[in-house]
Amino acid sequence: MHHSTKVVNMAGDGGTISYDVFISTEPAPEGICSSYDGDVHVWLSDTPAQHTISIFIQPRWIVWNPSSALRVRLADAFVYPTPCKSTGMKYVGSETEFLRESKGVPKDAITLAYLIAIDAGVKGTGGSTDYLRNQANASRQCSSDLGGSKSIPSVSGSNTALDKGKGREIEFGMAGIEPHVTVEEGDVSMEHDHENLRGKSVYLFDYRRLLAHPWLSSDPAASTLDWSAHGIATVTSWTCKKDAVATAFMASSRKASEVNHHYRMLVELGSHGKPLRELHRDIRQALAQGTAVLVHGWRPQQAMEFSLEDIREYRPPLSQTIKWQDASERAKLFKMPPSARSYVNQIVEGSLHQFVLASVDQKSCWNCLDLPSLIPEIPPFLRGILDDRMAMMTTGTEAYVTAKGEATKGDCSGLNGLQLMHFDAWRSCAWDVMTHGGFLTYPHHDATGFLTYSYIQTGAKLWAYIHLDDVDEFDSDDVAAKWNAYYKHPMATETYNKNVVVGTVLLEKGAVLIQPPGVNHMVYTPVPTVMSGGHFLTYETMHLTEMALTLDFGLGKEDIQHATNALHPGTLRKVYRMAIALPTLVLEWPLFHERCIIALGSIVSTDPLSFGVDEYEEGVRLKAKDALSAELAGERARALDIMGGVMRKWNVANPWKEMRKGLWRDPGPLKDISFLGFL
Repeated sequence: MHHSTKVVNMAGDGGTISYDVFISTEPAPEGICSSYDGDVHVWLSDTPAQHTISIFIQPRWIVWNPSSALRVRLADAFVYPTPCKSTGMKYVGSETEFLRESKGVPKDAITLAYLIAIDAGVKGTGGSTDYLRNQANASRQCSSDLGGSKSIPSVSGSNTALDKGKGREIEFGMAGIEPHVTVEEGDVSMEHDHENLRGKSVYLFDYRRLLAHPWLSSDPAASTLDWSAHGIATVTSWTCKKDAVATAFMASSRKASEVNHHYRMLVELGSHGKPLRELHRDIRQALAQGTAVLVHGWRPQQAMEFSLEDIREYRPPLSQTIKWQDASERAKLFKMPPSARSYVNQIVEGSLHQFVLASVDQKSCWNCLDLPSLIPEIPPFLRGILDDRMAMMTTGTEAYVTAKGEATKGDCSGLNGLQLMHFDAWRSCAWDVMTHGGFLTYPHHDATGFLTYSYIQTGAKLWAYIHLDDVDEFDSDDVAAKWNAYYKHPMATETYNKNVVVGTVLLEKGAVLIQPPGVNHMVYTPVPTVMSGGHFLTYETMHLTEMALTLDFGLGKEDIQHATNALHPGTLRKVYRMAIALPTLVLEWPLFHERCIIALGSIVSTDPLSFGVDEYEEGVRLKAKDALSAELAGERARALDIMGGVMRKWNVANPWKEMRKGLWRDPGPLKDISFLGFL
């Protein structure tokens, strides 16, 4: 052993932690040692390429890989050794800090061993400082020969000049994008409200906030994009030129709440100051007209950042396998003719740990959709409008399959309710979406006729709602044909600005966005983001659900394009149960919108095979005699019995054709259907 010293490192809470650094001409000893967790051993070999840095973690020395996070228990807390430009290594308090602090720092053992040795030699009192100087110079020369860091300081001259201290370096503290942009230390998570952000986070001199990941905002090649409607700026999408142009188109658009073309695009409501029943009414009325709703004043209870630590606590384990879209792989598809594009190529499979770590890699721009969340946090004002859940709870004790597994439209109550459920019927209720900064989701509408609610756990998203401009809203064939033309290119980015009016929404923590069925939109994610939400159905929007299903599956038209981003085979199950629940619900709520009830009858009376969900990857793949198929057939038979009674009462011979008449987004007048209480 040639040298040892004790190092004091600043802790994240303002205190200090200490550990020993050993500089040796021999490798770290094997077996049980008398060292303590967190101690550092540097082997300065006669061959610099063999230098190693080891960290002691009971009961042995572990060779440190500076490129990967290594958790060490030190001073009753978990810390992470991190490469440092001045001292070679220091400890930080989280994996997030590790990723941030190690950005741009050399990660080869030769360079870091040199820096640790010099720092220890300058501060230490024992051992051979001359030996350290000789070995350090050899390390420096070897690092240069191998193409390592060229910024290693010379060891000649005053020793005190090398004493950089152990303070925290900020490698990305100031953004060099535009002269008027100022980015303060590390504050890009948008966890504070707008007023606080002006005072102490990312801001522009004209009070526009910069929503961008630190490594993007500090890139000299990056350019900002001004979203003047929302008082923010983002970094321009860099994955491909088409994405950059489409994002710029979004940024130049008005706020969605200011757009009233054919009908209002978005209304904004507050969740405080009025009775819950009045808020439910206002939300339902807006959604029934096809208008999205942004409800302010609610945020999830759990504080979160886009970090391994927080995401591990929120939805463990990090080792779980997930799938994501890769923007770089997707960009390659544009170089191919549409007929040759295989969209499977943009889907990558890996671990959640890998996905989170890659959020700080400039080469990675990924989007992970539909991570099922079976323990969701639901805003209280949503509970009263989730009609599909209410219907399932209302009819949950009713079974429409016999003990022999045969379909029946009569309730077999002896079976104690619903017997089988496809996981999709549950999965669609609540999910998380994780996205890297810079990802653009292309134009689409959501999920087989569902409504969607979304809120931010950490980060931010920018929606662009897309309404048709020149269209005959009283002619459903014209509406279908215009959307078909819009989506004629499979990736839709070639037509994103054709015959449409666009309005944008900034969604941050503190608000919930509720989206009607079939609303076409695209989404830009400026910073690493975790978003939670779910799909649901309501009676007031069943006419929009029916229209979305018609567009998705070409009911009555063979050439309609499938434009949704996902297929959910559990949708029909929920629709059937909503019909079955009506005889019970009308005992308290007898009034329903006429066209919404006809739309419910249209979906129920349409052959399930026409929806074609089994033709796609997400399909149920059931055989006619499967137990779930039998139960679904029984539920549909009961739903047909109920809806048939309404259609006969109203003299509607063909509900699907009836829905092709009139204004497609009109829910119709309220009508009393209390007579269903006698069925």
